[in-house]
Amino acid sequence: RMQVAAQDVGAALDELEMAYAGLKQLVRDEGGTVHRHINIYVNGDAIEALQRLRTPLKDGDEVTIIPAMAGGGR
Repeated sequence: RMQVAAQDVGAALDELEMAYAGLKQLVRDEGGTVHRHINIYVNGDAIEALQRLRTPLKDGDEVTIIPAMAGGGR
């Protein structure tokens, strides 16, 4: 868990990427677009159903970043 002070999801990712350099290419591509295999939620709602990276954040909001799972077949 990490706390950041950001106005929206994109700014929160910027802060996380500055704090954890290895995260930079794992969540977004060089153009700043979230990779297809990454799901991001704000308070349980997918950002695709909100305003994507421009989804505003307020004090107490919880942002969850989850890599999609794949595999398991024969």
